[in-house]
Amino acid sequence: MQTWRFAVLLFLLGLGLGLLAQMLFSPVHSQSNDVVYLLRSIDRRLESIERRLERIERSTDNLSRNFDYVRDWNSIRVRVVK
Repeated sequence: MQTWRFAVLLFLLGLGLGLLAQMLFSPVHSQSNDVVYLLRSIDRRLESIERRLERIERSTDNLSRNFDYVRDWNSIRVRVVK
């Protein structure tokens, strides 16, 4: 039981030292206003592209339904004429 506690203590100590070393040796880069502006503009552009794609998808669905409707009427018209 004593070795188990000692092993856990060493593990936590190593983990703490590793996190401390990571914080000390990797500098934190703050985002400049230009980067934030660029990321927001990219996000807005992607959202507008997504909206356009949704509109195109709805339009193609409508076209597909219209073609099915016309196809059905043509089949009915052919049956009536025969």
